Amino acid sequence: MNNLENISNSNITEIPLEILLKEKKISKLTYDKVLLGQKYIERKYNIIKIKKIEKEIINEKITNLNIPTEEKINLNKEIELKQKKSLEKKREKLTIFNYESLSIIGRGSFGEIHLCRNKKTKEIVAIKKIKKDLVKEKNQIKNTRDEQYFLSKIKSPWIIKLKSSFQEGAYLYLIMEFLIGGDLMNLLIEKNTLKENEAKFYACEILLAIESLHKLNCIHRDIKPENILIDKNGHIKLCDFGLSKISDNIFKEDLIDYNSNKKKHNKTYSCVGTANYVAPEILLEKEYGKEVDLWSLGIILFEMLFGYAPFNSSKSYEVCYKVKNYIEYFSFPSNIKISNNAKDLINKLLCEPEKRLGKNGIKEIKDHPFFNDINWNNVKEIKPPFIPKVKNDYDTKYFNNFKYIESFYPDKKNIKKKDSEFIGYTFKEDENDDSSDFISVIQIIKDKENEFNKKKEIEKICNVSKTENDQNFDIEDNNNISNNNNNIMKSNTNTFKNKKVSQNNNNNDKSKNGKKRFSFINDFWSYFHTDNQKNKSKE
Repeated sequence: MNNLENISNSNITEIPLEILLKEKKISKLTYDKVLLGQKYIERKYNIIKIKKIEKEIINEKITNLNIPTEEKINLNKEIELKQKKSLEKKREKLTIFNYESLSIIGRGSFGEIHLCRNKKTKEIVAIKKIKKDLVKEKNQIKNTRDEQYFLSKIKSPWIIKLKSSFQEGAYLYLIMEFLIGGDLMNLLIEKNTLKENEAKFYACEILLAIESLHKLNCIHRDIKPENILIDKNGHIKLCDFGLSKISDNIFKEDLIDYNSNKKKHNKTYSCVGTANYVAPEILLEKEYGKEVDLWSLGIILFEMLFGYAPFNSSKSYEVCYKVKNYIEYFSFPSNIKISNNAKDLINKLLCEPEKRLGKNGIKEIKDHPFFNDINWNNVKEIKPPFIPKVKNDYDTKYFNNFKYIESFYPDKKNIKKKDSEFIGYTFKEDENDDSSDFISVIQIIKDKENEFNKKKEIEKICNVSKTENDQNFDIEDNNNISNNNNNIMKSNTNTFKNKKVSQNNNNNDKSKNGKKRFSFINDFWSYFHTDNQKNKSKE
């Protein structure tokens, strides 16, 4: 019996899309459109929810601040002004006419990659220009959308950075950072082979890039030297996620979980990739998982050390045949010597997926003896074997240059056309990072509180210091009085001594045969008392 007939309209309000697709009541294109629309609405709804929560937190923090009411009012005004400026920036229109093309540095199945300069800011960027019609024709809408969404969310030092994206006319545009060192393939063409330590450096950075993907339950499926770019400091970044399998749950914090029983994908069957680097299980159309990216790493490591891919051929179908039968065709060349650790690692990567090193986590590969001297916590601090030497920030010496075959700018007649398949494709780096606005506001509140606390502390210190100074002044006054008295005593004592000596000298003969009328002490205090009385009467 037809599955649709088993569904009672009185008991259920909606028919699952999967059943409609299975029963061919809707097309695959319609199915993809509905899913994309649903995700777009869910993300927008969650943004509103998050904004509301953030506003409540901000108001609560300001209310609880231990600062005067006037300070709170000024703080609110400061935050409102910051949010207003941020909103104005977010509302700036995104258009390709803000950029000028300097050269074409790449060309692919769906379009071109242009080196461009922002007319206003003069910032140099790489722009991926994608033809919508080709994407639709080859049924790659979901993959194209997934690539944009993945790049808009991922924050990794090993993944190329997306600055903005939008649709305009007949094209989709991805505005990305420009990595001036070119790709790893150009470096291999120039060097032919790399020393083992050099190959190890690139292998460990590629491994970290793969790890950042796999942590998000994503599979790249097309890791090859052309998709490994080198930045101005010589470190690598992974790019081109057009063939990647992006998990539906990749950024679950952005989505409301309406279907809590929905399974995360681990395995897939799609036959994608580049012949020289694709894993055999993909070509054999078997179920596969993240291990396919580790096979690609093994191929690249082999190529860096020996100068060519292990299943190389001028004809792609021959390459595919060799990959499928890799046990028969794989061998190490005898003319180049490499360490046993390097051989062992390659062997453990180019094997059955069930036995492949890293199947149970990237740590298995990190712990391999080949990487014994790598400190995985500070790979970015290792000096790269190759650092680009360029004349300026738009030098393309490490790229192939292509001729222009069409205008960089779209036809202005259809410039406002928006395709429903790409609703929500618009993205701005600042606009997307709503959390940064919230964090900056929280920081303003903390700074204001710290400023006020420091001010109070300084006032407290000043008050204590003033009190101590007053006490010191009193002590100093007392010391002055005491010193004056001591000076008077010393003066009087000296005067008395001088008078006594004079008297003794004058009466020396008379004193010889008799007793002194007064002792020295009695004479002194008598004199001192008399002299003090005289001084008081004078005052």
